[in-house]
Amino acid sequence: MHDAINMPGLKPLTVADTLMLREYLGKYPRDHCDYTIANLIVWGQIYHNHYLIFKERLVIFNPQYEYILFPVGEYLSPSELVELVQLFKEHFKDAELILLPEEYIQAYPEINEHFELHEDRDWADYIYSTDSMVNLSGKKLAKKKNLISQFKRAYPEYKVMKITEDRLDVILKFTHKWRRERNAEGIYLMTEIKAIENTLQAWNKLPVEGIIVCLHYKIVAYSIFSPQSAEMATVHFEKFDPDKKGSAQVITWETAKYLQGRYKWINREQDIGLAGLRQAKLSYVPDRLAPFWSSRLIAQK
Repeated sequence: MHDAINMPGLKPLTVADTLMLREYLGKYPRDHCDYTIANLIVWGQIYHNHYLIFKERLVIFNPQYEYILFPVGEYLSPSELVELVQLFKEHFKDAELILLPEEYIQAYPEINEHFELHEDRDWADYIYSTDSMVNLSGKKLAKKKNLISQFKRAYPEYKVMKITEDRLDVILKFTHKWRRERNAEGIYLMTEIKAIENTLQAWNKLPVEGIIVCLHYKIVAYSIFSPQSAEMATVHFEKFDPDKKGSAQVITWETAKYLQGRYKWINREQDIGLAGLRQAKLSYVPDRLAPFWSSRLIAQK
């Protein structure tokens, strides 16, 4: 991993690079949550993300897994992508290009001559219409609507507040309480807690927002989200009190209400292959999944 420092032009990605990320991603937005500024920075601190400018394109690199994120900018030709991957392979022998856009694969069928492509369902992003997440129309979403109604009847005095700097400490305490009460461990969960801590620490430097559902001045649930593009927001974290029936559905609904009118779409990230998470995300009937394509360079003749 430390070879990253020795590769010419490769620099650590830090919160100071937010403006640069905003410029590139503002011009060339992607559907995948991996391309939000918030995720690139807060998960990037965990995975030691680096970046490189290659032919005027922004290339993010995760040295822990040796992943090269598909470049941000005008599309490169498949042969230029080969050149990029070979450049990284001089320093990282297992370097792989990931997050190839579906439209790129369709527009450049010759990509298959250079790369072996693989679609990974576990890392597909779930994308929903904001209006459908607010209205919850139809039979499939009736149970969600019912649980929200039950919560509203049980707790008519609940309030929704914006996450502000003076409330970050409360969010952090609630997150750790949530983990303790579930006796939740595991590498992914502990990494997620670290990502939440990183987000709260850099709150004023990142384009993030959030809301809290409160009951008698106590937090019942919260969500944290950020812009994905002009039309889409990504929900990064949602935590709720399982002892309050309907709190999970209420935070999802209130988040959609908060985003309605500003964003047409909501990206609720991936299920990472966890059965319970997959069931929960599918139960909201996504409008589409943004497929995750990775690639392996075919040995060049």
